[in-house]
Amino acid sequence: MSEEENELSREEKEERYRKAGEIAQAVKKELEKLVKVGARVIDICESVEKLIREKGGQPAFPCNVSMNNVAAHYTSPPRDETIIEDESVVKVDIGVHVDGYIADTAVTFCFNSEFERLKEAAEAALKVALENIKAGVRTNEIGRLIEEKIREYGYRPIRNLTGHLLEEYSLHGAKTIPNIGLPSGDVMEEGEVFAVEVFATTGTGVVREAPYAYIYRLLPVRVPVRLTSSRKLLRIAADRFKGLPFAERWLVKEIPAVKLALKELSTKGILYEYKVLSDIKGSMVAQAEETVIVRKDGCEITTS
Repeated sequence: MSEEENELSREEKEERYRKAGEIAQAVKKELEKLVKVGARVIDICESVEKLIREKGGQPAFPCNVSMNNVAAHYTSPPRDETIIEDESVVKVDIGVHVDGYIADTAVTFCFNSEFERLKEAAEAALKVALENIKAGVRTNEIGRLIEEKIREYGYRPIRNLTGHLLEEYSLHGAKTIPNIGLPSGDVMEEGEVFAVEVFATTGTGVVREAPYAYIYRLLPVRVPVRLTSSRKLLRIAADRFKGLPFAERWLVKEIPAVKLALKELSTKGILYEYKVLSDIKGSMVAQAEETVIVRKDGCEITTS
């Protein structure tokens, strides 16, 4: 069979995007049972990932559970003892893929009534974005609407986090949807799939990288490696994850020396590290996210 004959039709691709979205929706409905004060973060991550697999998908990235000023990229490392604290604002970010076609969605749980309005700001900004997405609209226009809505609530959007184009086995495509108005942007085209990702904060509106990461992605870099464990990790990352992000804890049973392997491959530039991203200490961040297929006269939301 030729490569052309192997190529899926647009309808077949959209069917897979929808299936991934349906699984993400179903998993989201289970979150209220999981995300509670005193719950261990590692239990939430592993339960979410297990549910995705049980419902017929695969994690498109490790489940993120980010608390308070942490905005993104926190997934539990092996043997994590972190728990959900009282008075916290908790973001749970879920990614599902079906044959590489991705759904990405996030919700905020607020265990502090003082910041319910912050959660509402993120959700309202997402709603106005979804109401205005259609073919021909520029991404910077959506960013302007997001920013205006968040500022109406008295908070700041996070300027260096964005929504993103989703493609087969690619979580972050070339086009982005900013959380702020910009002078220019990309045209959203019919049939494109975007994760529309909104962040509202009481802090500076800029996230900074921590010096550590628990999520990694294989890059198309081929250089010699020394460790046997590194070579095994490379094979698993290429065959199983196909360019999608993975967690250290996913590999700890298969690769006992996984920390050394990750260090070697990261140092050589073979792995991309998703550093944990946070606004300033003492601030709070809320997140709201859905995945959409762009249509001529609007958008189809696959995750709600």
